[in-house]
Order: sequence, then C-alpha cells, then structure tokens
Amino acid sequence: MEIQNSNLVVLFKSGTTDDNDPYLKALECHGYDGHCIPILDFHFINLDLYAQLLRKLDQYLAIVFTSPRAVQATRLALNSTDNPLLLIQSVKCYTVGKATALAAQKLGFQTSGESTGNAELLSQFIVEDSEQAKNREVLFPCGNLCRDVLCETLKAHSQYKRFSVTEVKVYETIVKDDISDEIFMITKSKVPVDSLVMFSPSGVPVLTKTLKKFPQLSVNSVKILAVGPTTEGELKKHNVPVYATLRRPDPQSLIDCLQK
Repeated sequence: MEIQNSNLVVLFKSGTTDDNDPYLKALECHGYDGHCIPILDFHFINLDLYAQLLRKLDQYLAIVFTSPRAVQATRLALNSTDNPLLLIQSVKCYTVGKATALAAQKLGFQTSGESTGNAELLSQFIVEDSEQAKNREVLFPCGNLCRDVLCETLKAHSQYKRFSVTEVKVYETIVKDDISDEIFMITKSKVPVDSLVMFSPSGVPVLTKTLKKFPQLSVNSVKILAVGPTTEGELKKHNVPVYATLRRPDPQSLIDCLQK
C-alpha cells in the first residue's frame, strides 16, 4: 500500500476509543497518523419517559436515529420493557451514517437511509419511502442540541402526508469549556499537524477559542475539515475557512476529502 503522508489528522469527536475507532483505522490504512480529542460530554436524560414511548413502539411507522448516542439511550430504556426484540422488530428504523446504523443493527433493528448523510436528506428519504404508508407517526429520540431540520422537513409534509413526529430528548450534550491541555500534547508531537476534523457544530466555539492560543495551528497553517453542512456552516460563522466538507459521516468520506 502506498503511504500518502506521515502527517497528523486530529479528530474532534466523541465516542469510541482509539483502539476501535473506524476513522482512526481508516487513517492508519491510508498512511495517516490519527488522534481523537473528545470535545463533548454526554448525559442520558428522560429514560423513564422514553421507555414508556418504546413500549408503544409498534404504534409508530418508524423510529429515527441521527446519532449513536440516541441508540445507546434506546438500549438503556429498552432494558425496562418486556419483549424488547419484539418491539424492535415492529417498526422501520431510519438512521444517518454507518456508525449509527451499525449501533442500531446490533440492537436488532433493520436499518435504512444511512447513506443519506445528514438529517435533511434522511427526512426526504423517509418521505419518499413512506409514500404508500397509512401510518406516518415517527419516534425521534435525540439530544438537547439537536437541530430541528428533520422534524421541520417531515412536518412540512403533514398537510399531504400526515407525518407526526414525537421528539424526545434522551441525552444532554455538554461542551467542554477548554481543550488546551489536549491540544498542547498534540503540539509537542514531532509529527506535524496536517488537518483538524470537526464532527459537531456544538464544539466549534470552544475549538476556535482554543486554537487562538496555538499560533502553529492557526486556520492558515492547517486544513480544517467539517463533517456535514451544518458543521461547515458553524465554522464559517466563526470565520474559519473550511478546506473540505464530508457529505457523509463515514471514514471513506474523510479519506476522500483528505486526498482531494
């Protein structure tokens, strides 16, 4: 395999450890050094209320997941229900991204829509996929900082398609106040930083604030990549030039952007 370069790609994301993160594995396979810096913390909320809704899951057309964290909350809430597998098999399941789809599949859901890449495109996929459905009630577990794109797009079809979205906040996203220590350790490395990859719009303010402390990581010195158009828009609001935007939240999209 040809090594593309030996520069460092820093991922500002939450989730898996360095040992099993699919993005880090993809970077390594293509000759990049990868490192994750968690920029967000999470706490689960409203699990009792969510469990009550899950007990009536068979009354919905579908359940929609736009993050692995929502799937984790579902796993916890299902622990207090009877016959969780029967509930899981009673509805369609729509997801954004391969990581979210894989997490849902591990619970037993049969997923679709993961290749759409973002909530707006997923909602359009749901509308088209439900053309003949009489029941158009959708359960949407999400985080407290979730944008309203999916709900608004589905509800925009209510007059003709009769979509009804039950949105329940199942986790809180807490943005770290400062990540200076983590970035300092990166700058001590002898491997030059090639790219910074921002996964969530919620973490953009703390990232831009912290980068001002490190001139060697100025936006004119490293490439800034965004995962999805919403994160891209938030970076641009903070006057950060975006080198490339991943249209889908998956490792291959990251490699494609780095190699463009």
